[in-house]
Amino acid sequence: MARELVRRSLPSGQTARVVMSEAADGDLAVGGPEDLLTSRRKAVVAGRWTWLHQVHGTTVVDVSEPGGGSGSSADALVTATTVAPLAVQVADCVPVALISPAGVVAIAHAGWRGLADGVLERTAEAVLTRGGRAAEAVVGPHIGACCYEFGQDDLQNLVDQLGPSVRSRTSDGRPAADLAAGVRAVLDGLSIPVAVADGTCTSCDDRYWSYRATGTACRQAMVVVLEEAA
Repeated sequence: MARELVRRSLPSGQTARVVMSEAADGDLAVGGPEDLLTSRRKAVVAGRWTWLHQVHGTTVVDVSEPGGGSGSSADALVTATTVAPLAVQVADCVPVALISPAGVVAIAHAGWRGLADGVLERTAEAVLTRGGRAAEAVVGPHIGACCYEFGQDDLQNLVDQLGPSVRSRTSDGRPAADLAAGVRAVLDGLSIPVAVADGTCTSCDDRYWSYRATGTACRQAMVVVLEEAA
């Protein structure tokens, strides 16, 4: 069932939470029956979610009210608004949340294309634009190098963009991309520490949906939300 990866009490007087759903919480893919999605979302994190039509790009949507910007074609969200849950849906790509002590949170959907093109850099810039200062990152479950076979040409392009740490091998010795290493390389370059890195492989662990493993259209969600301190 849904797990709280991080809960932070912020100097702003708010609490930041990052929650990760699992397959047991039901399919959270955008486009399903709205009543069912609303019920499932509420069971994971209460409030009116902002969700996206994700396109493996670098656009960041600024959310100023609960649910604001829902349905935008983008891959990241930022807000300083309380009780405005921000969500990305994944089934192998890396979900990354950023938390600033100034009371700004953001979230990004980082597949290999978005990662190479700068989605995390754009998301970090959006946090600064919103008034956030230092931030920490929370990295959710995603496909591991053990299962992420990658063509040599595309892998070399990733290495050129992100550095040699992304070059890896699958469990049976085939060329693979290590998305976690790529995320960490980008965050290191931005001087953003990783507070939590859940290294669970979505292809190996049946708690999660995996597109690479089964071709499923189902998705789990990572959600970040600011709440008023109790």
